[in-house]
Amino acid sequence: MASRPSIVIYCEDSGHEQFARALLGRIATDLGVRVDIRTASGRGGHGLALTEFKAWQRAIAGGGGIHFEIPDLLVLMIDANCKGYATVRRDLESSIDNRIFSHCAIGCPDPHIERWCLADPQALQEVLGVDGPADPGKCERHLYKSLLRETILKAGQPILTTAMEYAPDLIAAMDFFRAGRNQPSLKHFVDEVRSALQLFFSSRTSP
Repeated sequence: MASRPSIVIYCEDSGHEQFARALLGRIATDLGVRVDIRTASGRGGHGLALTEFKAWQRAIAGGGGIHFEIPDLLVLMIDANCKGYATVRRDLESSIDNRIFSHCAIGCPDPHIERWCLADPQALQEVLGVDGPADPGKCERHLYKSLLRETILKAGQPILTTAMEYAPDLIAAMDFFRAGRNQPSLKHFVDEVRSALQLFFSSRTSP
């Protein structure tokens, strides 16, 4: 096992990848450690993400000409959409082959990743200089994506690609306790990542 843990991200799109990479880097920094992060998949969208993840695992398990170095931690991130956190979380857990990936952290934004970006109003104020919107507490297609975009534009900030390009700055300013209190699905993810990294480094320092 390397002295620096390897982390592989499998997620549904580039916005999720931006969020996951920033959050992993932030937690590693908070713990005073360094990690190696790579992305196995950050595209395809929600509809194909879980199906393709299972196919990717089967290819690894069966060889299939794929050379893949098993990471110390797999991060699987797929939105709950409007199916409910508990249901989708259970589906994601059951999809992971623990014979391949013994350590995993599951990110299941409820219902969408943009809601996590809006989880800490003070981070929004620090990064964008405007108050964040009230959380409507419901699930509608593109609702939180629109709220995040509108908040950025209200602040007079440009959007060069998508609103998720602001995720790294928001995560850098985020208070995880406050954000997790507002969005429990984010708290679960932060706790899993932190616990996995702490376990790795405690095992390295144990006599």
